[in-house]
Amino acid sequence: MIYYKVIHFFITKQKEHFHCFNIGIYESYEKAEEAIKDLKTKQGFSLRPDKFYVLKIVRFKPPKFLNKTFWKEGFKSYKY
Repeated sequence: MIYYKVIHFFITKQKEHFHCFNIGIYESYEKAEEAIKDLKTKQGFSLRPDKFYVLKIVRFKPPKFLNKTFWKEGFKSYKY
């Protein structure tokens, strides 16, 4: 089966500081895009709305948390 994994890269001003947030795995590309649309305005994600990526993955069994979005409330930005 083909699934779609959404991730977000948050890169700080210092090059060595970056964070990769696993948003979720979805059964369709449309559901993945919908999750991105909902998160773009949330705290932290709104600072880098262009850093969401959808990856196509292949799995033999469905993921345990299929179609579940994590980080729904956003995240606090880091200050260095």
